[in-house]
Amino acid sequence: MADAALGPGVLAGRDRELATLRGWRAEALSGRGRLVVLTGPPGIGKTRLAEELADGARRGGQRVLWGRAVEERGAPPLWPWRRILDAVGGVEERDRLAGERGSDGARSDDLAAVRFRAAAAAAAALTAAARAADLLIVLEDLHWADHASLFLLRELAAELPGSRLLVLATCREGDGDPWRATLADLARLPGLQVMRLAPLGEAAVDEMLQIAGVARDPDLVRFVHARSEGNALYVATLARVLAAQPSGSYDTAAIARSAGGSAEVSHLVSSLSDGLDDGARGLLAAASVLGTEFGAGLAAAVCGDGVDVTASLSAAEAKGLVTRLPNRPGTWRFTHALVRDGIYASLRDDRRIALHGRAAAALEPLAREAPERGGEVAAHLLQAAPDRAALQQAADWAAAAAAAATAALAFEDAAGYLATALATAEAAGASDAERARLLIELATAEYRAGQFATSLQHAVIAADAAERGRRLDLLADAALVVRGIGHHPVAATLLGLCDRALADLECPTARRARLLAQRASALAELGEIEAADADSASAMTAAAAADDPTAELDAIRARITALWAPQHRAERLRLGTRALELAAMTGQPLAAVLAHAWRIDAAYQLLNLQAVDAEIVQIAQLAESTRLPLARWHLLRQQASRAALAGQLAIARERSEEARRLAIRLQDPSGAGVSYMFAVWLARVRGDAAELPADLLDVIAAAPPISVVRAGLAMALFVLGRTDEAQAVYETLRQLAVPGDKDIRTIGAFLQLMDLIIAFRDTEMARACYDRLGPYSAQAGAVGTGLVVVFGSPHWPLGRPDRAGA
Repeated sequence: MADAALGPGVLAGRDRELATLRGWRAEALSGRGRLVVLTGPPGIGKTRLAEELADGARRGGQRVLWGRAVEERGAPPLWPWRRILDAVGGVEERDRLAGERGSDGARSDDLAAVRFRAAAAAAAALTAAARAADLLIVLEDLHWADHASLFLLRELAAELPGSRLLVLATCREGDGDPWRATLADLARLPGLQVMRLAPLGEAAVDEMLQIAGVARDPDLVRFVHARSEGNALYVATLARVLAAQPSGSYDTAAIARSAGGSAEVSHLVSSLSDGLDDGARGLLAAASVLGTEFGAGLAAAVCGDGVDVTASLSAAEAKGLVTRLPNRPGTWRFTHALVRDGIYASLRDDRRIALHGRAAAALEPLAREAPERGGEVAAHLLQAAPDRAALQQAADWAAAAAAAATAALAFEDAAGYLATALATAEAAGASDAERARLLIELATAEYRAGQFATSLQHAVIAADAAERGRRLDLLADAALVVRGIGHHPVAATLLGLCDRALADLECPTARRARLLAQRASALAELGEIEAADADSASAMTAAAAADDPTAELDAIRARITALWAPQHRAERLRLGTRALELAAMTGQPLAAVLAHAWRIDAAYQLLNLQAVDAEIVQIAQLAESTRLPLARWHLLRQQASRAALAGQLAIARERSEEARRLAIRLQDPSGAGVSYMFAVWLARVRGDAAELPADLLDVIAAAPPISVVRAGLAMALFVLGRTDEAQAVYETLRQLAVPGDKDIRTIGAFLQLMDLIIAFRDTEMARACYDRLGPYSAQAGAVGTGLVVVFGSPHWPLGRPDRAGA
């Protein structure tokens, strides 16, 4: 709902909270915007307080836009934001988020990039609207919000501190897994305020009763306060019941029977609806099946009794049970979710099942026109005691909703729908091939949503089902879902999947190229560089034979990983150039960014700083033209490393910190980790522990325990003066001295440990380090990578290890 607040009500006992909110609204109008989260239990008065703030804003000439999340399963993605974005002229941005069609075959990383770009554009439209005219946004019931809506909120929240926009969000405390995770993310950003509403006191209860027309009675006030536990909705609803009784005839025993045995609104709702006729009660029953918010026509279709809709809803409105939504003709909502819950809970099982069946039938024509509503159909079918045919129908509708969610870049929501489709299809007796197909779609959605562990798990289960169903094509698809995850157990699993898929002698050439590239990347992650070299070369050959640019790009990525050694720098430069051509051909801007990064590292090894600077300019142009946050992150990292190499440490520190903040917004812990490792290097170079972020040790503790991370931890502890702890971590890294290790990350770990090897006078590690770095002296102009830090010439440290035994 936009440009509207819900119906009037009583606000009592919230003067302090209202004054605080008005102060934050004034600050936003002066250019210090923020996100305020109003939290508390159901019925405590969050909505009423938001309404009062909104009413005051309107009286002051401010525009108020209102959005609401809904509890009902299957609601389309971005439901709270749709009318808000329409109202500010952000239709194009809304369509990018809620309707830009990404093809099923689009690469997951590219779709994720589009999602970030679309969210950034939508956030920019909202802050621009606030600059052009005073604006307040109210988002209600975010504990029910879909993932896509919360994703946009995170992006917007990061932009609020420098804007003129105040966003007020309401939520129940402790409810909603996606919301809890989002709130944790928001807590890392500046400008967040959380206000928890406490229960009302007796004075506020007294005021509410008097406003409702209940004669003043201290004993009654105490009774209502104790019975309601200070819950504003309960007090207001009970006040309606009391106001209907003759003055002075308040019987607390009778009131207790009417209210039930606890502070539950459902008992009071039953009392309020007693005066309604059968038609009105039937219509409310049908509406309660549809959810907190409903269309009058749809509710009438579900009711199916020829009820007088207008008269029935007007009567229910007079009882305080429902209210019409301004600016949305024909749309109503229950005055509170608890009111809807009370009516729904009172339905007999047989009647509830029948109403859900009618709701599914009424919604199907709408879902055919708008597939994003397929989730609603599936949800109603599943609550209507479905037979096998209905189960399959529900699975199909859930899959359709998932496809619409993917097109809307709502990957988490797509995963939820696909999980429903899978479980329902299995209940309907799906074949192994059908299970494999749904599992692959589910794993792909989870991968796009950053849920890598569950994605890999479902990919493995999909591969097993595909083998049982003799669908080797689906086995190959399962092996290609998860990519680019630098973790040994993941690499080992992917290697096994690829081996199983490559056993198919009839595998098409392009698919074989992608499988070989995936296998080569896994081998490189496991340190099997020679095998990775062979497989990546085979992948290049197969991709060329297939004339498939996407397969060739995959092969180049794997080839770059295998050819890490400095003697291959010219080849990596050539591959980077080819990748740029393919990225332009296939419309993959992130692939172009990676290609420039590869060329930058090759240029460092060739000691061609002019070429490095030219490539950074190209990344800057891509970041500007595409507005992709990940392209911006790459630019900041490259600028930080280049500035550090030039001795411009203040600039390097600033760019690295900006990259860290951006990675946190992108929910990319590995990307943020790069900036933390850069801070360790900077602290070591400057000999200043103040360069280390306050949360560095906590971040490292949560990171994978790979050698380069452990080396960074040891160095950080040493800089902090915690020498004993640093040495204890250092001792765990002695396996780096194993002869024949060809893992590129070992070099990064040795470079981080250099000062510790000297400080601890470790001759054994010194010789291992010397042997490991020695081959670089003749061919590597500089060691390191532009994404993290460039250490300079390998000649610099080569004379130092011998000092360890001095």
